[in-house]
Amino acid sequence: MPNAQNNLEEIIVVRSLADSDLGIFAAHRQYIASKQRAVNINAPTAKLILSPQLFGGEGALLDCITVFGDITVRKMRSFKKVHKNWRLGGEKLDGSEFSKLDSKDFILMRTIAGNDGSHPVAITFVGKKTDQIIHAGIAAILEKRLDKSMAVVMEQEEDFSALSRYCPSVSELEAGIRPDTVSSATAFPPMPSEEKIEEKKLRSMKEKIHQPHILERMLQVAGDLSAPAQHRFLQTVEYVASALREILLETGRIVNIPKGHTKLWKSVAGKPIGFVDGGLANLSMLGSAPIAARVGGYTVVPGDHSSEREKFTVLKCLIDELYASGDEGVFLDCFPDLGALRDAARISIEAAGAVHLLREQPGLTWVMLHGSLVSPVSRYTDVIQNEVVKHRFPNFSDKALEVLLPGDGNGRCGNDANFICTYLRQLELMMESGAVVCGVVERPSATSTVCYSILESLADCELEPLVDTTPADWRRTFRKLIDPSDDEEMEGQRITDSLLFRCVLEPGEAILPVLVERNLLRKAPDAWKTVIARYPKPMVSYLQPTEWCAPVRIEFFEKDLPHFRSTAELIMHCCLLLPRYAFPVGLDIVDKYAKIPNWMSRPLNTRMAVNTLKLALDSGDEKLFDSVRHMLCGSGREWLLRPGIYR
Repeated sequence: MPNAQNNLEEIIVVRSLADSDLGIFAAHRQYIASKQRAVNINAPTAKLILSPQLFGGEGALLDCITVFGDITVRKMRSFKKVHKNWRLGGEKLDGSEFSKLDSKDFILMRTIAGNDGSHPVAITFVGKKTDQIIHAGIAAILEKRLDKSMAVVMEQEEDFSALSRYCPSVSELEAGIRPDTVSSATAFPPMPSEEKIEEKKLRSMKEKIHQPHILERMLQVAGDLSAPAQHRFLQTVEYVASALREILLETGRIVNIPKGHTKLWKSVAGKPIGFVDGGLANLSMLGSAPIAARVGGYTVVPGDHSSEREKFTVLKCLIDELYASGDEGVFLDCFPDLGALRDAARISIEAAGAVHLLREQPGLTWVMLHGSLVSPVSRYTDVIQNEVVKHRFPNFSDKALEVLLPGDGNGRCGNDANFICTYLRQLELMMESGAVVCGVVERPSATSTVCYSILESLADCELEPLVDTTPADWRRTFRKLIDPSDDEEMEGQRITDSLLFRCVLEPGEAILPVLVERNLLRKAPDAWKTVIARYPKPMVSYLQPTEWCAPVRIEFFEKDLPHFRSTAELIMHCCLLLPRYAFPVGLDIVDKYAKIPNWMSRPLNTRMAVNTLKLALDSGDEKLFDSVRHMLCGSGREWLLRPGIYR
């Protein structure tokens, strides 16, 4: 708006704050390296702000009204030349609210062009953390105007009226007018609102598939196809998802999970819930399978407001050789698949955490594991070539068995000390507990096993009235559409479970659990078929908590099938506590607690390497020292391996 005083032209100066500018705020001074205690303004901009007399001198005192949120501060502030630029300083701005401002936030200064010091200056701060939408709007307005973090907008320019809404003049501030803010009606509540709203109209499958968050996932799957092939892949997914949803609805295999935080948390009040996750340190440089693992447990009692509400425990720590051979308890043999040794260690240690938690706290109602409840085990057996055992999969050491099977691992030897028997016993101990034990997986899967299991679970009498062909032909065609790899005439990628059910399910829906055979006997070695046949078959379901995220896979034992609905309701409401991230908040907490970060793994690796080199050097054996150097070096061009004058 035009300035009424002397009809002088107004200007708005905008600066994108740098780290050094934050020194004007008391809340930032202890955290920044710069000693600057003012906001930097470049000389060309200062020349527009000040009159020629003041600009030609060393500076001026300006009457400044500073506004940020509900804070208003009026002080005289120095505006003086420092080297080639100018700085707006004065008394520091106190208050914890200013800690919300950061670099790349905006300061807007509105004043009279050529100010001789007699006109007050209105200053407004806009922060991304507090005014995200307004911050984005200002950035869009000034996208092409910012030069070296500065921009000047004159009163006659079109952008002036847009910026003036967020930087009122001095007269407007004195009249009580504040900068425009985003209406509180658009703010998101900390907990999902439970007010009754009109039910949204369901989109067609075509509309749903073309939503950005689903289309992005599809293009990730089919990104290496040609453009026409990608289009055909989208059409195939649309057809398959539409047909499967129709059949699942008709056969009652899609269930609605009602959303209601108040009712849900009241129903689980006083019932302890446990969460388990593990982390492995990367110590793969030495030995065959040295392992550094930490399994964390987190238990919480909803409705309990005492100090006993939450508990964190490190359920199992193991930093040792997991596999043993010989009297020294060190695995001396070699096994070609080191990844199998490591995966077997991870699976068994995380399962041991759940066993330990159930043993220590038998009153738990639910125990959730981050990952699959039952894993395939055929890979973790002997390597056989020409019906002869070429490499034997090592047994666990006695020390490891004490950790993996607390109270049940003593005296195990032979096959009973092998991974397959040990892991089976861990699963049996979980099934014998009174708690509902389930695995929760949020990562997209690369298989279609759940979809295949659903196809097999559909009886012919259910399919006949719903399909145009025989049930057997329909299943065969459907399988080819899902995975065209075995059909030379078809193209495209496999439609995975996570992609398919993301299209099939609406938010708040779940698939009725279906039995999935994780350990197929046709893949099992003959020597282990009788043991692998005893492995439990998990019940698997997919749950879609929100429309923004991939569905969550839930696995549990068949004995807990009567508790499926209550378990799904609990998991969905735990997922809704993390905005736009469909994952139970308890597992997210224990995942961060148990994770072994790289900054911890690196020192362990370094310490182990130094100690190994020192022992080799102290031994006086040159061949041993050279062998250790070769083992620790990442490549043959490391400086330790370069030829010298003595070799």
